[in-house]
Amino acid sequence: MVININTAGLAEGLGLAEALGLDLKLVKEVFSQTGANSRVLETDGQDMIDREHSVFFSAAHAAKDSGIALELAKIESLHLPLLEASKRQFDRMVELGLGEIDKSGISELTFRSRRASG
Repeated sequence: MVININTAGLAEGLGLAEALGLDLKLVKEVFSQTGANSRVLETDGQDMIDREHSVFFSAAHAAKDSGIALELAKIESLHLPLLEASKRQFDRMVELGLGEIDKSGISELTFRSRRASG
């Protein structure tokens, strides 16, 4: 759940930086020196920039696991809006036929220059 939320957040941050015309390599370096640093930045950041989505953990699995976490939250009467939002993004990937690429492919939904249509 936390990894999936972090992945979606990183994709949005890099997507905004790309839309603003910033140097994504520099943005990634800045992220690595701040509280935005994470294992997801290390494993998925460059993949998002390079559009290299070889599967280590598929978007379909991210959607499934996020759904399981949401069901558990529901049982415990918890409202988890970040999880709900990231699950919608991973579900969208599946709907667009991107479910079998790596979860880093969520960047295909957030980078303006490559936004998946549909």
